[in-house]
Amino acid sequence: MRMSLRDQRGFSLLEVLMALVVVFLALLGFAGYSVVAHTGMTASEKMTRAVTLAQEKLEDVRRDGVPISLTDTWINTESYGSIAGAMHHQRTLTIQPHIPMSGLHTVTVEVRWDHDAHSTTLTTFLVK
Repeated sequence: MRMSLRDQRGFSLLEVLMALVVVFLALLGFAGYSVVAHTGMTASEKMTRAVTLAQEKLEDVRRDGVPISLTDTWINTESYGSIAGAMHHQRTLTIQPHIPMSGLHTVTVEVRWDHDAHSTTLTTFLVK
């Protein structure tokens, strides 16, 4: 029951090396997609946080109201690192009284992140 070398079946060294190269290239491709996906998710997370921070500030102004004595544009900036849970964001609240007409106030919140590389702005109008 001896088998000759011709009867034995298996993979040659060249076939094994080619298979390893194909697997390696496939893994490299998946790694590239992983980096792109992670970058996109990080950017999306920062944008979502920025819009949420702006909406929260608008709701605060809506709840507390605009000061009756406000006659000039009022600007308040919360610098980077001063907003709890959003260390990489800066938020600026601007209230313009009687714009676009008497008794109506324009309230704008601008949120910036990544050291002013990106920003988003929400605006609403409040009746005095």
